[in-house]
Amino acid sequence: MLFAQSATEDQQILITSDAFHRGDFATAKKGYLQLYKETHNIIYAKEAAISAASLGDINTAVELAMLYKKVTKNNKDLSINKILVDGYIKTGQIKKAIILLERIRKEDKSLMLDSVLGALYIGEKQYTKAFDILSKLYNQVHDEDTLEKLITLYFIQNSQQEAADLIVSHLEKYGCSPGLCQKSFNTLVQMNQLAKAKEVFGVLYHKNPIVQNAQLYIEVLVMLKEFNKAEKIAKNFPFNRRLLLDLYTAQKNFALASKQAGLLYKEHRDPKFLALEAVYTYEHLTAHKKLSRADMLPITHKLERAIAERREQIRLHKGRLDVQDAFFYNFLGYSLIESGLNIRKGINYVKVALQIEPKSIFYIDSLAWGYFKLGNCALAKKLFLGISKEDIAAQPELKAHAQAIAECQ
Repeated sequence: MLFAQSATEDQQILITSDAFHRGDFATAKKGYLQLYKETHNIIYAKEAAISAASLGDINTAVELAMLYKKVTKNNKDLSINKILVDGYIKTGQIKKAIILLERIRKEDKSLMLDSVLGALYIGEKQYTKAFDILSKLYNQVHDEDTLEKLITLYFIQNSQQEAADLIVSHLEKYGCSPGLCQKSFNTLVQMNQLAKAKEVFGVLYHKNPIVQNAQLYIEVLVMLKEFNKAEKIAKNFPFNRRLLLDLYTAQKNFALASKQAGLLYKEHRDPKFLALEAVYTYEHLTAHKKLSRADMLPITHKLERAIAERREQIRLHKGRLDVQDAFFYNFLGYSLIESGLNIRKGINYVKVALQIEPKSIFYIDSLAWGYFKLGNCALAKKLFLGISKEDIAAQPELKAHAQAIAECQ
């Protein structure tokens, strides 16, 4: 009979141990708990605690770990102490976690423990201890997690230059994951370290000319107004037409901006790009001559088509007009008014823009100018009362319109 019981226990151990090594921690926890219940062997409680911790069931793991310590009087078991540290951290008992981790570290020189302890020191504002342990860890492994903790420490201590230097040094020597690249870019820009950002992202781009490296490098070049260099890089990535569009508009190269907007419309069938194509065509032509009614006709027709397609898009997807739509409605409305192609129709378009942005002084000006063109001086004057004298004085076109409307009889 005793032999049969032993055989059954051995069989359970084999099944449970196999489950643990296969990563089936739920089955392993259940098996070890059953073994402990049947045999009262505290070793099984320890194994159940480790299985529960591996499963993420910290409450059960801590309960079993405390039981193991109480029965064995063993305060030095590393596995049990690590479980207790997790429990302390989860319940916010950070000081207890630190004390226990410091004790564990004397026997276990695991780099992971240093990372956890460094983070706990930061949380408890023990910055000197945190910097000491994390800087030693970083010099050993040069990993991104430790780097970010050190950057955090530098910021806490208001040592921004040291933070910038460390970021640049790490990126040049070890590169960066997409997440760290973006965070590093944001940090350097936030600190106004544009020259350093240009240098390091230039190095990354030339070492590894992938889309993200190119985009970050281009972004900093645009911030530094080095548009030509940014454009040359962007042309190596023709699929990113939106980036080229932004670059052309930043340089006021409206001919190429119009072309890119047209290509984007063909690729994505987004009516906003069709509208932008019309707007940039207008900007390009007005830079060279005064536009006639004949010049304005294809521009206004394209805008009307874009607005009609946008209305259908909104109907299908149950969306709503936004501020960019308001810009297009006003642009079309004012174009129809100013060119005399259809003043009343233009007024109706401007009214839609004002429904979206009722306080826009430019849209109020467009509407007032429409009524002025119709000869409704009283309404034009009344509308202009909604624009402050300071705003009128600051905008030459508004100033000219205000004077004309004031003289209107």
